[in-house]
Amino acid sequence: MNILEDWARWMKKDSHRLGYPNKTTYFSSGGESTSEVFEDMVSESDMDNVKILDSIIDDLPKQQKQAINYRFLGGNKPMYYERDLELAIDNLLTIAGRKIYA
Repeated sequence: MNILEDWARWMKKDSHRLGYPNKTTYFSSGGESTSEVFEDMVSESDMDNVKILDSIIDDLPKQQKQAINYRFLGGNKPMYYERDLELAIDNLLTIAGRKIYA
């Protein structure tokens, strides 16, 4: 669910980036180990998970995709919203469990 919330923030941003830097610190710092380097690696991993989840959502059946979009992004409530959202979340958990290591 945390990745879905990150996905929603990413979808609401114009740049679709969650504010992560273009370059990671560990390349520019000469490889020294700092807490900033770790945070950059975590942010990069989170961004990868968001992109994977976006791809999974894009492949869902239309009604399930609409239910996810309504729940996390707003808009018009689709017909059979509750049923389709439940199916979509179930599908996301199943598929993401195989593709995302979080």
